[in-house]
Amino acid sequence: MKNNILSKQPYKGTTDWYPKDMFLRNYLFDIWTKVAKKYGYEEYDTAQLEDANLYRVKSGEELGGSQLYNFTDKGGREIALRPEMTPSLARMVALKKNELQFPLRWFNIGRYFRYEKPQKGRKREFFQLNIDILGVQDITAEIEIIQFALDVMKELNAPKSSFEIKVSNRYLLDYLFDTLQISKELRAKLARALDNYLKMPANDFKEYLAEIGLNNTQVSQVMEYTKWDIQKLDEIKDESIGAQQLIELFSKLKALSIPNVVFAPYIVRGLAYYTGTVIELYDVGQKDTPRAMFGGGRYDNLLEIFNENKIPAFGLGWGDITTFDFLKKYNLLPEYKSDIKVFVCLMDSSLYIPTAEVATYLRDNNINTVMQITPVKLSKQLQVANSKNIPWVVILGEDELKRGVIQLKDMNSGKSFLIKKEDSIQKIV
Repeated sequence: MKNNILSKQPYKGTTDWYPKDMFLRNYLFDIWTKVAKKYGYEEYDTAQLEDANLYRVKSGEELGGSQLYNFTDKGGREIALRPEMTPSLARMVALKKNELQFPLRWFNIGRYFRYEKPQKGRKREFFQLNIDILGVQDITAEIEIIQFALDVMKELNAPKSSFEIKVSNRYLLDYLFDTLQISKELRAKLARALDNYLKMPANDFKEYLAEIGLNNTQVSQVMEYTKWDIQKLDEIKDESIGAQQLIELFSKLKALSIPNVVFAPYIVRGLAYYTGTVIELYDVGQKDTPRAMFGGGRYDNLLEIFNENKIPAFGLGWGDITTFDFLKKYNLLPEYKSDIKVFVCLMDSSLYIPTAEVATYLRDNNINTVMQITPVKLSKQLQVANSKNIPWVVILGEDELKRGVIQLKDMNSGKSFLIKKEDSIQKIV
């Protein structure tokens, strides 16, 4: 039988996370968690496997179809790896609705899968922050989530000039459909076209509108629609609930002096369950291949798929891939630093026991400690500690052992101290 050579590469569209990569991943996740908890949001999770029909009912044709990682299990059930969190969240809430106290403020950082073409800003496997508030009908839910997002960007040290949150409303889109007398069949195509507006040159977008079936008048009006501003909303407020909601939102944002939020009528969001306000976060300097760092919106009707009464809800999903691209672009990623506080050198195999006792003592005092367990040259051991940015090194040689002390070296300053191991704790901490 011919031997097959196994590939060393990860599965297409997925990522291997080496320790330095994990450091950066945890950096982002820690900020997401820190800010979410600051706002009083509680962490939850679901299984990564779900009934495939959960996504077909409300996630839309693309996500519930061609992009779904699905299979039939040994019991004949059609299962899918979760491509997003919102339907699973709705299922959880529907299951224990009578036991829960509203409003719910929940967040999750999870792993998701979508079978799509890997490209810049998009992979088949990704991590995402999901943060949702359920049980608040008022526009204040939108404001709180927007404030949360801005606080995250502040924690990431993002310059205010580098990003903006684009906002629109699905009811405004319905108003456009009705005004232009767009057929039911054509509405989904036009929505998808608008969702890709930022990814096309204006002329290409105009041609695409004609290709999907819009007449010349409709094409012109859609092109005009993409340029609508707040003043235009004021003109149509008596005719459109979407315009009314956006006017109220921007009025409150202005009163609270909340920056970096702009009206962008072409923001649609592709998922089928959105009902009102929709939002996306963009790097303003990314003109060639713009991809949102997060997207979200209001989904007041989602629980209806479980034959439950409506519960108003607003939330967003914040992806790791585009966010890391943003942080790299603006040099905002932190320098790698190990969680290890102390590197304990082994000077000779005969000193293994007393050296191990020092390492154990440090660990017993909750200090992250790594010990060299096979003796090599001291210079090599110091090199390892330095490469991992470990701030302290302990050296225990014959002389130190006889004197009942250890040599504690500060790797940042280069200074060394001869002290008893019991006194080292305070120094290290």
